[in-house]
Amino acid sequence: MTLMTTKTEKTLLSKGIRPTEMRLKIHKYLNRKTYAVSLNEMQKVFIAKSEKNKTANRTTFYRNLKTFEDKGLIHQINDGTGVAKFAISDKKAKGKYGTDLHMHFHCTVCGKTICLPDRISKQNLPDDYEINDVNLVLKGVCKNCSKK
Repeated sequence: MTLMTTKTEKTLLSKGIRPTEMRLKIHKYLNRKTYAVSLNEMQKVFIAKSEKNKTANRTTFYRNLKTFEDKGLIHQINDGTGVAKFAISDKKAKGKYGTDLHMHFHCTVCGKTICLPDRISKQNLPDDYEINDVNLVLKGVCKNCSKK
């Protein structure tokens, strides 16, 4: 690690994640995306390049995604397509489901899934209930596809 810590390194460190080269690349990639990215999309970017360059392998890639998810840095979205998608979690989220309770929108035309900005209040849940999983997906046509 260099003497100057980058914003991405600080983000990983704040979640208790050691900022390796592959983790930095994965986080930067996901952070640039405006929509949730499928595992297949990420494999094309990271695994194909990694296997040619011999810098990382499939197992390392999957372990890093799992670490990010376990630490609440990213979340997995099941949008009903049968393909898991991943997106950066809210920076204020305190764990896997902490304060990052929000809905997603899946466009049935272009297939993109995005995180919606409004949060869902946990106040609607009775005190003696515990959240183990969250999957809230609205389906329809996004603004870009509706213009076409």
